[in-house]
Amino acid sequence: MPDHPVKIWYVAGQRLCNLKCPYCVSTGDWAKSNRYDWKNPADRDTFAAVVQWIASRPRPVEVRLGSLGEPFASTFFLEKAAWLTQQPGVRYVELLSNGSLIRQRLPKLEPLANLGKLSLWLTWHEGQLPLGRFLEGAVFAQEEYGCFIVVNTLLFDSRDTGGIQRVRDAARAAGLRFNVDLGYDPSAPSESSESSDHAGDPFRTVPAMRDADVVAAVNACGGDPALTQAALAGLSSPLGRPCRAGHDYLFIDIHGQVYRCSRYAALDRAPLGSVLDPGFELPLRPELWAPCEAASSCCNKEDFLNLQLAAPLRPRDVPSLGWTNA
Repeated sequence: MPDHPVKIWYVAGQRLCNLKCPYCVSTGDWAKSNRYDWKNPADRDTFAAVVQWIASRPRPVEVRLGSLGEPFASTFFLEKAAWLTQQPGVRYVELLSNGSLIRQRLPKLEPLANLGKLSLWLTWHEGQLPLGRFLEGAVFAQEEYGCFIVVNTLLFDSRDTGGIQRVRDAARAAGLRFNVDLGYDPSAPSESSESSDHAGDPFRTVPAMRDADVVAAVNACGGDPALTQAALAGLSSPLGRPCRAGHDYLFIDIHGQVYRCSRYAALDRAPLGSVLDPGFELPLRPELWAPCEAASSCCNKEDFLNLQLAAPLRPRDVPSLGWTNA
């Protein structure tokens, strides 16, 4: 059996968040909450079962442990993530966070976790958290606990890159990794059908594309133009492109259902089974590459970075499913 790791992106049903960002894409059935942690008790039980299943894999795993809310706002979520970092087959556990609670939570997490295996993808939210406080938490996690830190920003308006450049300069001055992602319009239709009006049209989904050359804008911000081009290809034309998802990468939804990627999950296409089923055996594909069968809207970097066209963006392994500038 090959011993190279399996990359897993799991989105749990944890919903509590301490911020109210107007552009948050956790909406509708996937909405976050400022009041409750888990919408249904079963969501919490499913989370515990999936984490246990991930830890029991016979091959090494690399995990991006996502949620619908803010993971550092949930004690139960953090305890399970901490336990996962201590399991021998787990190479790293990556959390996506707004960075506001790091200084309060990490010292309490230290006795429960191997924080050297914790990776934090921290997105700065304009108008929600002072930049200085945000960066202090990021530096604290990196220098005090050895966490792998990425400072992430979102480009919504390609005519206004000054704010992102300010974050870039401050992050680099603090010795932190910096990344620019495309911001998506949360009001854009999110139908799973391939026949929806916006399918294959990134101009509908990516506000920054409506005003100027978004690739040039990302470059001006200090981001990676090649990463942006891969994102646009995934949004508009993944169909038929060779992809390794389903070979050594998989997606698990909030119900414990396993798919090749999150786009297949949205389409409910070719499910691989449920982690919650007794005796479930993961049917990973032996072939490295297989053609994508989704016509459009592969919008998550966890997914589109598995496209063959994106392979040069990850020249070596790093403890993150999203970081490319190795």
